Amino acid sequence: MNKKIVAELKHKYNIDFFNDMLLQKREHISFYFALDISPMKFNILYGDVTKIGFKDQPALYSHDIIPNIYLNNALAEVEGKQTFLHDLVSKVKSIQDELYFYIPLKHDNNVIWLYIGLHRVKNSTDKLVFGQVLRIYHDTPDEITYYKKTYQDPLTRLFTRETLKKHLDMLNNQSNSYGVYFDIDGFKEINDRLGHQEGDQFLKDLADYFISNWEQNVIYYRLGGDEFFIYVYNHTRDEIIKRAEKLIYDIENLNDKTKKIGVSASVGIVKVTGDNRNYHSLLDQGDQFMYQSKRKGKGHITISD
Repeated sequence: MNKKIVAELKHKYNIDFFNDMLLQKREHISFYFALDISPMKFNILYGDVTKIGFKDQPALYSHDIIPNIYLNNALAEVEGKQTFLHDLVSKVKSIQDELYFYIPLKHDNNVIWLYIGLHRVKNSTDKLVFGQVLRIYHDTPDEITYYKKTYQDPLTRLFTRETLKKHLDMLNNQSNSYGVYFDIDGFKEINDRLGHQEGDQFLKDLADYFISNWEQNVIYYRLGGDEFFIYVYNHTRDEIIKRAEKLIYDIENLNDKTKKIGVSASVGIVKVTGDNRNYHSLLDQGDQFMYQSKRKGKGHITISD
């Protein structure tokens, strides 16, 4: 800090840099906490916490804040609703230097987004972290909207290829995991006979069916066009084959129009291992098995040994 310049501001312009500039915005709530104290206690240095839905008090505890976090948010849709809160807490507890993040809070029957910056004090035996609410948004921040568009397919609302890359880096559960790569047989006929608008509607209807039957251990992705991928864990070989058979049946019977055209699916199934868990290997193998199925005709399944 340049103390000479700060003093000159005070003397020449009667501006107290800290009070008049740094602390002039009421939404700039400043606080500190110690990483080695549990439950985490966020001591309020400055700012009005009533603006973010809490009673006026000198400190907030983690058990005060966590119930107010809105879990059904755009970030959680991408990063996983089951793990969003756990990952957020882990990031805060493992901070090494600086951390900036968004957090959605329930407030007056609405949702507000806080943009928070944290800075860990170096050489602190108490593991002190100073933080500040830098901005309060009453609508979803543009950055979150763009982030969601990158990772969520706009037509179907399913996850994208980019999300699959991200999830494969994050997924820790490899127990009895499989990748299911499938392509829609007869999709070209929908477009040719009924028009591209009906083709898009078929993809949306199929995605809506997946979303309405969402399961915790099954994650759906649209890779592009009429190609899809499903990451499934906690399944035996027999269970994944039965799931693939049901998938084909559900696609064939999605609606009367597609039944008349004879829409089906060709499916390739890959057992996820430590060797093929990366994005390119998993998709390449799934694609190969899917095309083996396609060469056999509509509605076939090929699974890795």
